[in-house]
Order: sequence, then C-alpha cells, then structure tokens
Amino acid sequence: MIISQEFALNAPREQVWDFFLDVPRSSACMAGVEGVTQVDEKTYRGRIQVKVGPLRAGFSVTVELSEVQPPERLVMLVQGDDRATGSLVRAVVTALLQPQGERTLVSYQMDLSIRGALGRFGGTVIQDVARKMTEQFVECVERSLAAPVGIDERQDG
Repeated sequence: MIISQEFALNAPREQVWDFFLDVPRSSACMAGVEGVTQVDEKTYRGRIQVKVGPLRAGFSVTVELSEVQPPERLVMLVQGDDRATGSLVRAVVTALLQPQGERTLVSYQMDLSIRGALGRFGGTVIQDVARKMTEQFVECVERSLAAPVGIDERQDG
C-alpha cells in the first residue's frame, strides 16, 4: 500500500533537515513512539504503540537511514513486529524537502506492508491512521522548531 502526504513547515529547509536527522528529538514528535536508541550511525531501535480500528499494537521497530542526501532527500527502511497481535510491518519511507522561501515543503511516500491481525484492516482505515499521525507530527514539529534547542516538546497523543 502506498501512502503519500505533503505538508509545509514554518522553518528553512536546513533547519527542518537538521531536526529530522536528530532522530531522538524528531521521533519524540511521533505519537506512540518511545524508547528510541541509536544502534549505529544509520540504525535506530524503539517501540511504537498504534491503534488501528479496535486493535492496539506495540511494535518493536528498527529504522535504518538507507539513503541520506542532505538537505533534500531521506529514505528510511522501517521494520517491526508486534507479538501480541502477530503483526509484522515493513515500510520504505522517502521524504523530500523543498525550500519555499523561509518555509519548507515536506512530501513523503510510504510503501507500507502490514501482515497479521493489523493487515486485515482495509487501506482506508490505515490511511486514516497515517493521516492523523501526520497531523500530530506536524503540530509537534512546528512547536519544536519554534522552541529554543534543548526544550523537550514531546507530544504523546
């Protein structure tokens, strides 16, 4: 399943790029993400709690920054599993950052595969969850970019 979205941030491209590559800081803006640790230069591990339809799942996730082209293109491979629901997730996420004056247009495409209990939900339900998560992420990123560095703007929700 392909999920594509686009949003504008009120910050210059280099600032947005630096924020995205500060994985502990940027992942704090993703609802349900916790326990992010760096494994090596390009690999991170953590957990994400999601609710899809009536099911809740807690995925152990590995994220690999597979392609990094500063400050315009970032490709990540995300893989995870939730033992409670027997679900597996794999996604290739490509993010493009385009300058628009003092703003940055971010467009991303996610090639998502979900197997197991969560995979039984239709594309519309999963797309709706992705849209809501993106809205929450954008709101948190805006607050974080406007705040002085060092202030934690974590948004759970």
